[in-house]
Amino acid sequence: MSGTANLAPMLLALGAAFCFALALILTQFGLRTMPSWRSPLYSIGGALVVAWLAAFVFVDWSTFNLDAALIFAGVGCIFPVVVSILSVRSNERLGPAVAGAVGNVTPIFAVLGAVLFLGEHLGLLQLSGLAMVVGGVALLALRGGTGGRHWSVWVLGLPLAAALVRGAIQPAIKTGLALWPEPLAAAAIGYALSTVVIVSLVGRRALREGPAMRSGVLWFLGVGFANGSATFLLYAALGLGSITVVAPLVAVFPLIGVVLSWIFLRGEQLHAIGLLGILVSVAGVILLLLGGT
Repeated sequence: MSGTANLAPMLLALGAAFCFALALILTQFGLRTMPSWRSPLYSIGGALVVAWLAAFVFVDWSTFNLDAALIFAGVGCIFPVVVSILSVRSNERLGPAVAGAVGNVTPIFAVLGAVLFLGEHLGLLQLSGLAMVVGGVALLALRGGTGGRHWSVWVLGLPLAAALVRGAIQPAIKTGLALWPEPLAAAAIGYALSTVVIVSLVGRRALREGPAMRSGVLWFLGVGFANGSATFLLYAALGLGSITVVAPLVAVFPLIGVVLSWIFLRGEQLHAIGLLGILVSVAGVILLLLGGT
């Protein structure tokens, strides 16, 4: 794929990265007024409404492909619902900067999935980049968190698991989009299934607890809008470009999250070692991009 052909998926992927980072910041504000177990009801539900309103307007349903829809539905049973649950818990325990940075291992899972299932190939630069991403996360883990937080090592498994899911679904989504190139429909169908899953998990408990605070609902509706926009942009990028180009660019979102944390969350500043880990990871992302172009 030429540099010009790469431009559109690269811009879409960077847009997704910004929206994912914005969702991390909004989550911190929302957690001040709502428990983490309840928040995905509103973040996923809000994204569902936006996705379907847009899908009814912009999707060409006359080209509907059942096989693709089933793939999108299957993905929706785990994404974004599982990622939403893991992300809000890791954000709560680790803070947005650290949670986002550990999520930077997503391209490892995405690229390996592309190699194993889609026949894409890795060069030396990409292998070096993957190693640097892992090294950056290791540096980050050496130093405790932001805002006076302290955690056990197992807590790092929360964003790692979210990264695994986020990376693992990308080959499936790309396969579905090859059959029916409608990324907005893919997002809408996925959010519909994710809504069913989250309601079945916590809906009854939420009814027993009574109405949530209005401010918390609004914050997590904003999270849902940001994540929904990120999901649509990610799917659109995957429909146009290679996973080995799209996934690394989306993985820049932790660096954007650090900048947004510095602007809006003064108590969430990373230590020097953590910042070094971010920089090493971003350098790894750059190598992944150079190897994929």
